Amino acid sequence: MEYLWIAAGVFVLFLVHKLILAPMRHLLVNVVVGLIVLYGVNHFGYLFGFQHVPITIGTGLIIGLFGLPGVVLVTLYYTFF
Repeated sequence: MEYLWIAAGVFVLFLVHKLILAPMRHLLVNVVVGLIVLYGVNHFGYLFGFQHVPITIGTGLIIGLFGLPGVVLVTLYYTFF
């Protein structure tokens, strides 16, 4: 009977990893890479006529959800609007 509870616990840990931790890790990687690219766009973007994009929680979430296309989206938004 104890082995059944151990197996159930391992299964719950597996589900927590697959459903919660893996997407959070993916989101965190997207945010870090996107913010590094956004820093580069802010630093060198004036050469191409881009406006400065503030690095806030909102821009971080958009970049985290969409990745590098999110950087393009946010940059174009602040440039044209």
